Amino acid sequence: MLPRIPLDDRSFDGILQEARKGIQQRFPEWTDENSHDPGITFLELFSWLSEMQQYYLSRIPERNLRKFLSLLGIAPLEAAAAEAEVSIGNVKEPVELPAGTKLQAEDQPFETVEHARLLPLAIDRIVTRTERESSDRSASNTGGNVAFYAFGKEAAADSRLYIAFDREPAVGETISLHVRLADGDAVSPSEESGRIVPSAMVAWKIYGLDGEDGMSWLPLSVVEDETVHLTYSGRISFRIDAPVRQVIVHPAADKPRFWISCTLEQAGYELPPRIDRVLLNTVKARQQDTKSEQLVYDGTGLPGQTIVSDRFLARYGELLVQVREPNGSWRDWREVRSFDEDGVDKDGHCYVVVRESGADGASEVRFGDGARGSIPAAGTRNIRRIHCEKSFAPLALVGRSNGLPHQKAILHGLPCKWRDGLALQVGVPGEDDMDVLWEDWEPVADFDRSGPLDRHYVYEPETGVITFGNDENGAIPVASEELNFRLIGCVLGGGVRGNIKPHLLTEWRQDEQRALGLTSDNAGYGSGGAEEESLEACLERAQAEWQTPYCAVTSEDYARLAMETPGLKVTRVHVIPNRSPGREKPAPGAVTVVVVPEGLGETPAPSAGFLATVAKHLDDRRLVTTEVHVVAPEYVKVTVHAVVVVEPQFMDESRRIAAALNRLLTPTDGADGVRGWPFGRTVHKGDIYGAISRIKGVAYVQDLWMDAEGRAVKKSPGGDILLEGHGIVYSGDHRIELISRAQL
Repeated sequence: MLPRIPLDDRSFDGILQEARKGIQQRFPEWTDENSHDPGITFLELFSWLSEMQQYYLSRIPERNLRKFLSLLGIAPLEAAAAEAEVSIGNVKEPVELPAGTKLQAEDQPFETVEHARLLPLAIDRIVTRTERESSDRSASNTGGNVAFYAFGKEAAADSRLYIAFDREPAVGETISLHVRLADGDAVSPSEESGRIVPSAMVAWKIYGLDGEDGMSWLPLSVVEDETVHLTYSGRISFRIDAPVRQVIVHPAADKPRFWISCTLEQAGYELPPRIDRVLLNTVKARQQDTKSEQLVYDGTGLPGQTIVSDRFLARYGELLVQVREPNGSWRDWREVRSFDEDGVDKDGHCYVVVRESGADGASEVRFGDGARGSIPAAGTRNIRRIHCEKSFAPLALVGRSNGLPHQKAILHGLPCKWRDGLALQVGVPGEDDMDVLWEDWEPVADFDRSGPLDRHYVYEPETGVITFGNDENGAIPVASEELNFRLIGCVLGGGVRGNIKPHLLTEWRQDEQRALGLTSDNAGYGSGGAEEESLEACLERAQAEWQTPYCAVTSEDYARLAMETPGLKVTRVHVIPNRSPGREKPAPGAVTVVVVPEGLGETPAPSAGFLATVAKHLDDRRLVTTEVHVVAPEYVKVTVHAVVVVEPQFMDESRRIAAALNRLLTPTDGADGVRGWPFGRTVHKGDIYGAISRIKGVAYVQDLWMDAEGRAVKKSPGGDILLEGHGIVYSGDHRIELISRAQL
């Protein structure tokens, strides 16, 4: 029950007095207002009923709040699973690591998200080369505690990053590198990362055989680049298309090695990439424990159809194959060793399992040819492989139907936190009494939109209870004497405990994986894990979302949306309405947005890609008739020359005065609360006089003038610096001359 919300603050006495005041106005013939009058008794009764009604209306139950949120299309967020990048080591020969491979970090289970091919390669050397110097960064990469700039701090064009392998990569192999940028230097791309235009462009090459005799640096075929040209942390995958050869790269000149290089073809980084680690043989792992999963295939209708899976549970778990019947239900087919067994005829619903490479290889399911074993009908998504852990098989049947409304089933020992983490089937009688078919049921948040024929159920993760409908809102499962509620999908996990520390993901959960002698380690933190959102937090989020406009209408909207551009670090935004670049006169319907990126220098300038990314983000949110332009700031360098009279003991404080001017004339906001100079604001001499005069020990400013450098610099007759609308100032080398007051 939530705290009382006072929808009406009137009490019983207040309601009664308000009613009695209206007697003379509405019924002047009513003259007896004493307590013995029946009319007064009725007024007291209705006043009490009104007070009780407003009391209950002020106490909105949780169920109603959830319904109100559902009308707005909002529901509390489910628990989220953390993810971490895992590096696999001690690879002595190529190893196929199936998706779903189980690892352990203390008491937290993890699974690999995708299939990975591990190669017997290791990084031997890393070298960075700029126009000024070449440096061996191998020790920094091995230790992982000293970050280094991939292309130097200036990140000038033609700078290079070299990575050497300890052995020759084979032709046709795909090599995946995971590049971890230093904390604070990279913003993880969001779902809109495909819309990000890179600020700089790099080219990957490998030293190999060019033709029959010549050797040179050959372009590498980039299969995947999550880093967006080394702008973010992520994976880069290359395909080796030509034989690799050894070469000497200075300063790692002790012996030839197998090198690849990354050349900065087009400069423009707002923040030069600073690398924490470059890792080989990495795979993404998610904090979850899959007990059962299903894979769906299309039926070809041809004899001897095969379906292959190389997932972890397909290798080491139990297998069940289902084929969809014409009425939409599913039939379990049985496994046989061979189609030549007794009892296998043309109507036999059976299949054979073939292992491609021993017990550790992919498993292949093969169906009959119509003479020995049935042929699954042609169709879309009508064949299903169900894999589960051997220990899960006894837990798959979770109850039976009694044919009554609102029946429930409880999951014991399966703390699933996701509604979509379950896949439920209900068994129904087939044509024969001994025949059982299975129907898929779908999870829903509630039965409000469910009809009497909809096979829906509601799962409550906090209690582990599955609830079915009442034949009006949601169908009732067919009654059965046997257990006929079966889970064919179950995924556990999620929560904040999955946000593990580095170097904890080191154990393999399967004996077969441990037997390979591989090592595992997570160089970074696990991230993304969260508990289920509370109702109170959901209400706060809903209020914030509905109060935050999505469409850009006002200047404040454009500034806020530009600051929130996914994947970019924007420090300042200035919006100029009715302004279009290149036009001197006002342009109705046009908006110019000036953005300042985060950078290392005094005057961080956005690249063309940075501006294009912000423009794409705003273009989706502008009004149809609005013309949006995103431009870089126009920096103006302001140098102050001042003659300042100070007290005798402050004759050595010229640096302090210059520092105060630097804080005043800065283009960006500082961490200590210093605000950057406003866009387009004139730099008046009075601003400088005030900043200097407030410094302790300053008597007065005897003389002052300012110089300005930049495009379209203008000065007023009084010596003030005039700025354009997108102009912003930064400090030059201020010249401060101090005169002792005692000398005057």
